[in-house]
Amino acid sequence: MAVLDDFIGKFNKYGGAARPNRFEVEIICPFAVFPSLEEDRHASFMVKSTDFPGKNLRTVPNENIYGPSFQMAQGVTYAETIQMTFFVTAQMEERKYFETWMNYIYKPDTYNLEYYNNYKASISIWQLDMQDKRTAGIKLLDCYPKTVGPLEFSHDSASSISEMSVEMVFKELYMIDSNGNANDDRNNPTSSNRGVVDRGSPNTQNPFAQVQAVRDRFRRFNGRGGL
Repeated sequence: MAVLDDFIGKFNKYGGAARPNRFEVEIICPFAVFPSLEEDRHASFMVKSTDFPGKNLRTVPNENIYGPSFQMAQGVTYAETIQMTFFVTAQMEERKYFETWMNYIYKPDTYNLEYYNNYKASISIWQLDMQDKRTAGIKLLDCYPKTVGPLEFSHDSASSISEMSVEMVFKELYMIDSNGNANDDRNNPTSSNRGVVDRGSPNTQNPFAQVQAVRDRFRRFNGRGGL
C-alpha cells in the first residue's frame, strides 16, 4: 500500500491527473480580421478537440572523429500544424470565422497576399483541473488557418452535431502558466512577437471564463437529440 500511496501522492502533488477532456482553447485572430473579441470567444467556445503539439530537436551525425559517430543537435523543429475540430452552428458562424481570416490573407477579389506580420496570430491551449481552473498550458506563435475541412451531411445523423476540422499553421511554441505567462522567460521566442498587437488581456482578465461550461453542455447533449 505504501507504493500505491506514494504513486497517488505524486499526482496529488501536482494537481492530480491530467484529463484529456478538461481543456480550454483561446484563439485571438488579427485585429484587422475582427475588431472585437466576440467572434474569437465564439470560435474558442466551439472547439471540440485539439492536440498539444510536440517538440523535436533536429540532429545531424558528427563523423569528423575517429571511432563511432554520434548525433549532435542542430536546431529545433515542431509539428508546424495543429488540427482542431469545431462544433458547427446552423448559420455556420465557425466556418465564416476562418474563411474571413483566410480571405484576409489571400484576397479573393485581387489575388493579392497580405503581409505576414498582419495575418499571423497566437493560440493558447490550457490544461484544466476538475474545478475548471487553468493549471498549465502552451502558447502557439505565428498561427493562421491553412485548411478548412469539408462539412459532411447524412440522413443517418439526425441527432448528431455537425463538426468541422481546421488545420492551423504555427511557427513555434512555449509553455505557459495559468496566467498565460512563460514558465521561463529564456524559453520565450520573443522574435515572433514583433509587430503583433495583443488584443487580449490574459494576465488581468479571462474573457473565455465560460468555455468549459459550454463544452460540457455539448458533451452531455451531443448525440442525444440536440440542444
